[in-house]
Amino acid sequence: MTRSRRALDLAPGEDTVVATRAHPLKLVAPALAAWAIVFGYSALRRVLDLTWRPTDTPWTTLHAFVGWLLLVAALLLAWRFVLSPAWRWLRTRFVLTTARLALVGPPARDGAVFLPLNELRSVRVTRGATRPGEAREGLDRGTVLADFGGLGGLKLASCPQPARFAALVRESAADAGNYSGGGNTAGPGYPGTHIAQQGGPRG
Repeated sequence: MTRSRRALDLAPGEDTVVATRAHPLKLVAPALAAWAIVFGYSALRRVLDLTWRPTDTPWTTLHAFVGWLLLVAALLLAWRFVLSPAWRWLRTRFVLTTARLALVGPPARDGAVFLPLNELRSVRVTRGATRPGEAREGLDRGTVLADFGGLGGLKLASCPQPARFAALVRESAADAGNYSGGGNTAGPGYPGTHIAQQGGPRG
């Protein structure tokens, strides 16, 4: 397994087949969290102002301090449940080239992890549409597992159109080496397992 702290650099003669982010549905939870945080902060601030409006010190100072505490708490929650997941989604890429399959961004420990397609044993879809052309494929998301034997594996979670992405991986692997395996079947001479050692986007 090869890691890099930079974005994926293409080798001479290597071309990008597809590069995509995780499915936009990953942003639904941060959007709901943002709504809940704004609503909760506004409600608590309103309750504070309606139930306790001191006019003398030191109570006015304490009132202002409580207001600041509510604001800081709201900002911390926004960072944890809104900004951080959205930023993670924005920076994460699933990249397939003519020679490698890569996961670029925060899910990879050192910024990027890529594996050579000529070592691919099998690739399969564990969630979502399993065959290209299914009616729901265009809006579908799923998990693509790629097994590279002794090198490890890649787990691409919330991959858009997972069946089509897996098919592109198989086609590119066949062009890059002697891979001829199917969705749930390892290639010739590779009994291998289907253990993915590298996770996809969290959040």
